[in-house]
Amino acid sequence: MKKELLRTIMLGAAVTVLSLSACKKDSVNGGDEVPDADRWITLSGAIDDPTNPTIGDGDAGTMVYSLTATDAKNPNITVNVFDQGMAVKSQRTARLQASADGKFLYNIQYTGEDGGIFNKYSVNGGKDFRAEGAEVETSAYVSASPRWLKAVEGVGVAVKAEANPTVYTGTAPNFVFQERTTSVDVISLDLNNPQITKIADFQLKLTAEEVAAGYYVSRIDVPVVNKAGNKVFIGAAVSKHNIKTFTLGTDGLPVFAADNASDKSWAKTLVLDYPSLANPKVLTSTKTKGNTNGYRSTMQYVGTDGHVYQATSGEKVGTGGSKILRLSSSSNEYDNDYVFSLDQALSLNNTYIETWKYAGDGIGFVVYSVLNNAGTRTGGYIARIDLNTKTATKYAIANEGQLSFNQIQSVTMHGDDVFIAVAPVGQDGNILVFSKKTGEMTVGAKLVNKPGNQYIGVY
Repeated sequence: MKKELLRTIMLGAAVTVLSLSACKKDSVNGGDEVPDADRWITLSGAIDDPTNPTIGDGDAGTMVYSLTATDAKNPNITVNVFDQGMAVKSQRTARLQASADGKFLYNIQYTGEDGGIFNKYSVNGGKDFRAEGAEVETSAYVSASPRWLKAVEGVGVAVKAEANPTVYTGTAPNFVFQERTTSVDVISLDLNNPQITKIADFQLKLTAEEVAAGYYVSRIDVPVVNKAGNKVFIGAAVSKHNIKTFTLGTDGLPVFAADNASDKSWAKTLVLDYPSLANPKVLTSTKTKGNTNGYRSTMQYVGTDGHVYQATSGEKVGTGGSKILRLSSSSNEYDNDYVFSLDQALSLNNTYIETWKYAGDGIGFVVYSVLNNAGTRTGGYIARIDLNTKTATKYAIANEGQLSFNQIQSVTMHGDDVFIAVAPVGQDGNILVFSKKTGEMTVGAKLVNKPGNQYIGVY
């Protein structure tokens, strides 16, 4: 179980101050002091790597800046996270999470020499973020670029899925595909007293029929603990090989290419016992052929009714667009009698959920794009959804045709207000604030941008 590799680096009793002292903090607009706040709203921005031809890649690091909830809702306030904020430790885009009260920010550094190191910061306004507790090394278990989320308040779950070498039989030129399986590692993290609390590793295989057809789990992400606290659900992406065609590598062995033309598999979720992380099982939905792992952002939530609601993405063009599925609180299996279709709710085709926020009582706010005929995600849009009535209302937001939420990491909530950072890549924008109760949208603080950079999260 690799326990001998566990290494926790204690920082000592003294708190390391990473920026300005608490007695004199930067104001939002460069004035005197940031006031104390019951709830800090933290913004994150991804820095463009100018050596990468893809504008807005976010590969040059992450900046963070916090302001009061009142200021976040004020359109007369201006924030430039890239000039005013603190650089979070991470060679590429940091994978950030936050406590529900906004007082703490959590990060696992992504790639590089320190990839996989967990850091916890207290949030004190402006660029005043201070290291708290221990640094924790996770790369020995879940690599230097782990997928992870705050799976329940006070607990993080980090995961890694690595496809094993393809198994085949025969000799050249008559090789026959047999199977591809996946090695999975999962750890749980105590976010209050930073340390690894549980480690699990196991082999993952789909059904015999799926394996024979070339399907395998290629990525897992977005873990969430259920209401009962006895299961953790982990989203999955499934890939497929063309088992009938191969090329020969330089070593003379067969290479079975990816098969993107065939049907995708039915949506899958990996479920483990919690907190033991034992008894892995793959659940299958019959409601959509898409992915449930998302990309850097939370895609599943425990609903007010106790069920887990899970957004999907990556459905092929013409197959019905993104869905929200339900995992039953009583059976811990997919409820295949329930599905919310964003396409149907909005009378659109080929919607793609980038992220969403469950606000409570069946109400959610969805950030989505639309696939064109070539399968490219276009535009950036926001809609309020009702999971009970399966209806949705789209908002009219500025520059929606130019927006790209491909790298969005977080939407946050304070009281009945939902906060989303909205700005085109390299252009200014605003925090938009949505009322859970009334659905009203208001424009909050202005976000000042820089060429190639983008705002990717509110915490």
